[in-house]
Amino acid sequence: MAGESVKAPAEVAKTALDFAFSYSLTGFSCSLKITNTIVGGIIAVGSLSLGAYYLVNKLSSERAIRNALEARNEAGDVDPQVRNIEQGSVLVDLRCYSEKSFLEFVKDFEAGKVRNRLAEEFTKIGFEGNLQVTIRNADEVYGKVKEIR
Repeated sequence: MAGESVKAPAEVAKTALDFAFSYSLTGFSCSLKITNTIVGGIIAVGSLSLGAYYLVNKLSSERAIRNALEARNEAGDVDPQVRNIEQGSVLVDLRCYSEKSFLEFVKDFEAGKVRNRLAEEFTKIGFEGNLQVTIRNADEVYGKVKEIR
């Protein structure tokens, strides 16, 4: 872990989940950034930020992320699918292969189900922090949702 650092609480608090959207012929790509809520601008003494927790518990954290975000479609294929999780922070590349899975993901996101599933999976592996979830590029996402509907 030499050369890696844990972000300062103020930096971590800026964004909880960044959701970047793009469309290609092979589906919809989303880039997720997941952090935990910071109460009053500080993390409680003795607790780890989600980014630090991820570094210490990489395999179980990745399994929790996949369990929370991935699903199987009617054909049995994973859709949406976690394509990559970057080391050193919790940055997730998520691919929705169909409009149906994309719309379902957005619907679940709006209903708080994505945040709840992530929180539930992280609780199972011992992370007790409260996750905050936001969409960074909401205009693009909801523009595409309008276009599809």
